[in-house]
Amino acid sequence: MDCRVVSVHFDSRHLFVDLADGRAVQFPLDRFPVLRAATTAERGHFAISLDRQQLYWPELDEEMNITALFQSSRDRTQH
Repeated sequence: MDCRVVSVHFDSRHLFVDLADGRAVQFPLDRFPVLRAATTAERGHFAISLDRQQLYWPELDEEMNITALFQSSRDRTQH
């Protein structure tokens, strides 16, 4: 599985992570209180690390590790 991030976008209830292998994976915004409370402009201003494994929203001081995000999602579905 190629978990390198290409882009990120949102709707009113989800965070969508577009991956290098063509998948778009969605996560409920309820899992990310800082992003849920952010404005559309704040959500739209993000950076992707050079290795494409980290996301960062500078105005929100919010950082996300993609590998950890997928691991926590698997852990949630196993319960």
